[in-house]
Amino acid sequence: MLNLKGVEWMRDEMMEEDGWIEDDEEFIEDEFIEEEEFIEDSWMELEKARGEKVIKASKKKANASNKDSFDDITIIFEDTDNLDIGETYGIKIVGKSIVVGQHDGNNTTFKKVNISKIKGKRFLEYVAGQIEDMTGPELKLTLAFEKGYSIEITDYNSIEEYK
Repeated sequence: MLNLKGVEWMRDEMMEEDGWIEDDEEFIEDEFIEEEEFIEDSWMELEKARGEKVIKASKKKANASNKDSFDDITIIFEDTDNLDIGETYGIKIVGKSIVVGQHDGNNTTFKKVNISKIKGKRFLEYVAGQIEDMTGPELKLTLAFEKGYSIEITDYNSIEEYK
């Protein structure tokens, strides 16, 4: 019977002697910091748009490499924080699946609707998290708007300002 803990210990000890462990730890730390900055920037974009009214919204299939296909959604908000009334603010989100819908008054059903239905609605809140399904962990992002409208994004990989 093979003792895997012993093999891992020996591998780590050999890698440490050759200088690999320190480099790996730095790489992992740098990767974690970059991911943390992406998440903070993403939330900052959503925070800026909170409370703003949607002027325009569109959804389309993004160019995909390999077999993975992605959707992208662009939402343009009225920027009421600025004194210049003509200002707008846009967000572009790319994800594996994007569904626009409306909840009924009791919040028991969710009906898919065209993205144009959120025009004129205020962006209220967003909720992000990770859930486990049959294929593994999945990132979920929900954007909530007035009158029960919401956008549900699965496995989002980019949230950025749209200019």
